[in-house]
Amino acid sequence: MEIIKPLLSIIIPAYNCESFLAECLDSVLAQLPEDCELIVVDDGSKDATPQILRDYGELRENMCIEYSEHIGASGARNRGLELARGEYVAFLDCDDCMKNGFLKKSRDLLENQAGLYVFGIERAYLSGDSEFWTVENRIYNNVSEFADEYIRKRHLLVYSNCNKFYQRRIIEESKLRFDETVDFGEDRLFNYRYLLLLAEETIITSEMIMLKYIERDRNSMSTRHIPNYFQKVSWLHKIKMQCFFDLSKDVTEDERLDFEVYDFSREIEKTIERFAEHPEERAENLPEINQLIFEGPYDENAQIDVLIILGSRNCGYKVDAAISIGRKNPGVKYIVSGANLHCSELCSEAEYMAGRLKEYGVGESDIYLENRARYTKQNLEYSAGILHELSANGTLSPAADINGETSKKRKLRVGILTGGFHIPRTRLISERMSSLKDFELIWFPAYGPSTQKETWFENPTGREIVLAEYRKTLKLRREKV
Repeated sequence: MEIIKPLLSIIIPAYNCESFLAECLDSVLAQLPEDCELIVVDDGSKDATPQILRDYGELRENMCIEYSEHIGASGARNRGLELARGEYVAFLDCDDCMKNGFLKKSRDLLENQAGLYVFGIERAYLSGDSEFWTVENRIYNNVSEFADEYIRKRHLLVYSNCNKFYQRRIIEESKLRFDETVDFGEDRLFNYRYLLLLAEETIITSEMIMLKYIERDRNSMSTRHIPNYFQKVSWLHKIKMQCFFDLSKDVTEDERLDFEVYDFSREIEKTIERFAEHPEERAENLPEINQLIFEGPYDENAQIDVLIILGSRNCGYKVDAAISIGRKNPGVKYIVSGANLHCSELCSEAEYMAGRLKEYGVGESDIYLENRARYTKQNLEYSAGILHELSANGTLSPAADINGETSKKRKLRVGILTGGFHIPRTRLISERMSSLKDFELIWFPAYGPSTQKETWFENPTGREIVLAEYRKTLKLRREKV
């Protein structure tokens, strides 16, 4: 008797899913044709899952059930790959459902013999609402076209294993398997490694919805506490960048840079979005994220000769911080910089800061107004011009050192005060300016109401301001000088 090779193998790892396994299996079996096979690997379940599978195993000849000790989802998928005979392979999680009629509607696409098929996903929430993640109908002639498009548009649903058809020949020839040593992001890793194998294979994306991803409860795998979450997604980000940059051929350097910065910023956002449900992840991940964004530490007791205050629409908090610094540095001069309109809409940033300094008792002769700068580089350039002028006419000279001795050999110590989240990019700009090379720059952070280190991510305004600035910093850091 001739053994007919199945067209498609659908692999489902099942672990302690007694309450929703039947719904998942029924969604597949109701539309499973005879020339396709369903493989379910029980991953050492401790509930009624094995018994449910035994009952189902008697219903269909093209259904294979494998019972295993607990080896994890990756191990169960790998066991399913060993059993699979189909020309193509698809994966489904046991708490999801395949959309009704999908196998019949998608069948014609397989005649194209593409290396990879990507479909849409419906995400159903406990509230009853649904969200659809879709891709357009398109054929990519090779994987480089796909990579270029992803770098430009960023929304081709590359993460999940459960919305794709993979060509089994490619998997087996390369001996590709899921990494069983990874406890998070193993689906992404598999996809990145698979894409690198496609060479000149075509990729087809389809607006058809393949599965319904159902939010079952707040303790599901997708909402569980993941130790060292940010370290893990940062590692995955690097692998992702390497994958798509290796595959890409036609995107520009600016497009690559925008993609890299956007992707890493999104990983930060997704990390902080987990803090509300997982306070322990806040404690684990926030210090590392804050170090990336704010840098430091900064010596707020450092001795300086002059203090430059960079303006912003709401710069009152910067003046408050400047006064605290000034009290530790008797005789310090202040340069207030900024020509943009202050949030009071009554004066410029520099004029507002000068007025506030006077209210604190700073003498007018100790305040120098820089009222032309519209952006950070101009703030620094125009303030540097004032510094050189004051140094040349003897108004500014190095103050006494801490030990009481005045050293004319040392550089003028110039403090620069700006928002804490703004310092990293401002420092990068300053390092590329020859006009500031003659001065020793000392950085002082100020924190506004919505940009405090411990709370910036808790309100939309703080999150938008801080992450927008961090994206600018990342882009500047990676730009070729």
